[in-house]
Amino acid sequence: MEKDFLKIHSAVLICAIALFAFFWAAPYRKTRTRKRDIAPAVAVQVKGDVTESGIYIVDGSAATVAALAAKAGARHKIPEAVAHMKLISGQSLEIVRGKSGEAIKLGRMPGAALLACGLKLDINSAPLDDLLLVPHLRPGIAAAIVKRRSRRSWANVNDLLEIRGVGPKTIQRLRDYLEVSGGEAPASHR
Repeated sequence: MEKDFLKIHSAVLICAIALFAFFWAAPYRKTRTRKRDIAPAVAVQVKGDVTESGIYIVDGSAATVAALAAKAGARHKIPEAVAHMKLISGQSLEIVRGKSGEAIKLGRMPGAALLACGLKLDINSAPLDDLLLVPHLRPGIAAAIVKRRSRRSWANVNDLLEIRGVGPKTIQRLRDYLEVSGGEAPASHR
């Protein structure tokens, strides 16, 4: 009987020590296995006076004019005034060598490149040719988007319901490809 009591007592003691060690080590385990904060990936097109023009997808924290120019093999030094400028997805970076030194031109990637990178077209600025690249977007609807925005800007992708032939299902399909830059205003209530 004493042997059984001794075995139970030893088992309880071992479990208590194991639990103590587990909870005592928990803060250290969390700091060791914590994931490093990584900025979202950024897709930028680099072209111009570089050895390897193309679309570069980099960690957002490394998406500066100087870093991407170096990746693309810029042939000349990037001016300090713009070297540390952060770039965002969908931007186009053109490096041009002029008489007074390097000139940096920032713009928007072409529609085909945006769509290929999984980015969206802005319905307030995308040219008709780019809108025609969007799957499920009929030419008549693309033309109606351009015509309407010449009078008044689109506030929200849901506002495309104003166009004849566009319903909720079409909006749902187009939402993967279209946006209003700078975030969308809340949907208007009718």
